[in-house]
Amino acid sequence: MKKITVVLLAAFLLLSACAQADEKIRGKYEVIGDISALDGVTTIEMTEFFNYSCGHCYRFLETSKRLHAKFKDKLHHKKFPIYWGNQTAYPAMAFYIADELGVEEEFTHKLFDTNFKLNINIFQLKVIQLLASEFQIGKEMAAGMQSAAIKAKTDRSLELAKQFNANETPTIIINDVLKVAPSLTNGSVDEMTDNLVIIFEDILQQSG
Repeated sequence: MKKITVVLLAAFLLLSACAQADEKIRGKYEVIGDISALDGVTTIEMTEFFNYSCGHCYRFLETSKRLHAKFKDKLHHKKFPIYWGNQTAYPAMAFYIADELGVEEEFTHKLFDTNFKLNINIFQLKVIQLLASEFQIGKEMAAGMQSAAIKAKTDRSLELAKQFNANETPTIIINDVLKVAPSLTNGSVDEMTDNLVIIFEDILQQSG
C-alpha cells in the first residue's frame, strides 16, 4: 500500500510540474515532447511542413515574415516540403535543388504564384523545368531530378512529417516540443501567426 502511495504521489508531482511549465506558455498548441526542455531556451527552432498546393501555406509565406522581423536571429526556420495523393515529388525535389543553389526562397514564391495565380499544375515536370529555365538553373534542375541525394531529402521530409503526425499544412513544430497548425486557430493562418508570436515570446521570456 505504501509503495502504491509513493508511486501515485510521484506521478502527481510530475503532472503538476508539467502543468506549471505548460501554464508559463500561453497560446494554442499540442504538447508532443518534454515541455520542460523549453526552460532556458534562447533560440526558437521552427520546423514547417508545407505543401505547394496548400492555400494556408501560401498565406504563411507572407505572415511568417512578421515572425522573422520580430524575433530575428532568435528564430531558426527550417522548411520541409511534403506531398500526398496523386501529387508528384517534383516540386519538393525542386525545393531542395533550388536550396542548394541559393534561390529556394525566390523559387518557392514562383512555384506558389504559378499554382495559385496562374492556376497551372506545378506537379508536372515540364512546368518545373520551364520555371527553372527562367531562373537560369535548367541544367542544374535536370541533373538534380536524377540525384539520389535529392530524392533522399524528399523522402526524409515525408518520414519526418509522419513522425510528427503532420496531417495538415502548414504544421509547425517548435523545438520538437510543441505542435501548431491552422486548425487550432479557427483555420486562420493570420491567427495562427499571432498565436506563434505569443508562444515564442513566452518561451524566450523563460530564459530571461
